[in-house]
Amino acid sequence: MYNKQLQQHIQLYSEELQSILDPRTDAHQKLVQKGMILFRQQLVYNVTFSTGKVEARVRDVSPVVVELYFENIAEGNCSCPIEGICKHKIALFFTVFNKMKSTFAWMQEWKNRWQVTDVLSTLKRGSDLIQPSVQESPSSPEQWLQRIRDAYQNVSAKNYYQLDEWARNRYMRLLGFAPVEREWKPLFQLFAAYESLQIMNEVCDEPNKRRHLISFMQYMIEEADEALAKLTTIASPFAFDKYFHYLRNESTNLLLIDTLFPFEFMEMYMNIWTILFKTKRDRSAELKKLQSFGAEYENCMTAAIHIAILLEEDDWAIEKIKELDFDAAPYALNWLKLLQAERQTKRLARFLPVFLTMITTYISTLTRNYEQAQFTRALFQVLDNETALKLDSNLLEKAYIQLLPHSRFQYIAYLLDKQDYRKWAELQLYTENTLEYIDSHTVSIVAKHDPGALHPLYHETITSLINNRSRDSYKRAVRYLKRLQKLYKKEKMLPHWERYFSELCRRTKRLRAFQEECKKGKLIHDES
Repeated sequence: MYNKQLQQHIQLYSEELQSILDPRTDAHQKLVQKGMILFRQQLVYNVTFSTGKVEARVRDVSPVVVELYFENIAEGNCSCPIEGICKHKIALFFTVFNKMKSTFAWMQEWKNRWQVTDVLSTLKRGSDLIQPSVQESPSSPEQWLQRIRDAYQNVSAKNYYQLDEWARNRYMRLLGFAPVEREWKPLFQLFAAYESLQIMNEVCDEPNKRRHLISFMQYMIEEADEALAKLTTIASPFAFDKYFHYLRNESTNLLLIDTLFPFEFMEMYMNIWTILFKTKRDRSAELKKLQSFGAEYENCMTAAIHIAILLEEDDWAIEKIKELDFDAAPYALNWLKLLQAERQTKRLARFLPVFLTMITTYISTLTRNYEQAQFTRALFQVLDNETALKLDSNLLEKAYIQLLPHSRFQYIAYLLDKQDYRKWAELQLYTENTLEYIDSHTVSIVAKHDPGALHPLYHETITSLINNRSRDSYKRAVRYLKRLQKLYKKEKMLPHWERYFSELCRRTKRLRAFQEECKKGKLIHDES
């Protein structure tokens, strides 16, 4: 017989299992049936207990190793390929529970809890399990949504810091009970992420909770994107139609909900309409619907611009973008990414002036230096050099200059690609970047194509090293002086070199150590 603490652990696990297994669905009924069969056939063996968990092997078509953690169902493991709760975990649970109470009583309690027909009456003979069966998916999106909401009942997180972990555990349990058919799994995942975003928004009823849930909200966007990507690779059965109809009609609610996560809600909406609903008819109807909202619904206007861009109604979209506040810059970044991905350079060129005006203004309002750098980096990750070189150079250079110093590396790469080495050198001087910090390969390229561009950089680097007033810096200054001498010689400008070096020697005549290094480097010859 188990000790009292272990009995409590098993009882808590039992109650948690009953709360998440839903006998109203065919998938959960069959899951319990199969686990019960493995248990009754005594196929669970080598059961061992350790602190907070039980481990065993289950003899199936392929033997598996199973672990159950009493305090957290989501942490359970099984070597079978099924995610979430599988028949092997159910079989191990029944094996453990049967030493304490009757499994029949557990089933009766489960039945009474959900007020459904006794699941034991649905158990099949072994021969019946050989017959192929068709998995019945839920009959409506509303049933899915109710199941998802049930999974988030009774927030057990004791403080803000536990909210993220609690929400992730609930979400992972949901995925464990997705329909078994391959084509249905991504649709359920999309619904789970879509509804979880809204449920946790309701939990986040005060600003202090926002920073503890932002990671989970972004995780839901990633999960939805993954599901959408999978849905585009499969042929959708007709049974999907009512689920798609629900999303088409209800997704607009994402724009109207009062939330502390406006960007995540908008991104969920945009991704659904970019990836899932691609017909002109659907998008045109959605645009008309969004345009019917008044000017006070700013999110609806932003969403309408997105749909207009997808429909290539560029004149209307550009006109409305100009009316948006610069706080909409993150959405402009999404639209820039959308147009850049399509490689429609002509369309991108039309939108770019209004995008850059909005984005550069927005960045200038950010108070933290790292935020400015982060958003600038995000901008130029989208607007890569290959695309930038095809666009209006004056407009781009204006943006690069406005965003300095955060745009320094992108601007440098742009100027090198354009082979504008004079501006490249000016930028290095402006950002106080000497030859000490420029890779030699780049210097060699500039020296080959436009050696004159390097003169100011050599002068600045040499001056900086001499001003350090150390023997080591003097030695490095002499090395750069010898390279500069070769550069002048290659350009047949030795008189310029002599005037420059003569003036340098005059200004440093009291720096005995530097003069000695120049003599060692054979830049100065002893008069004796």
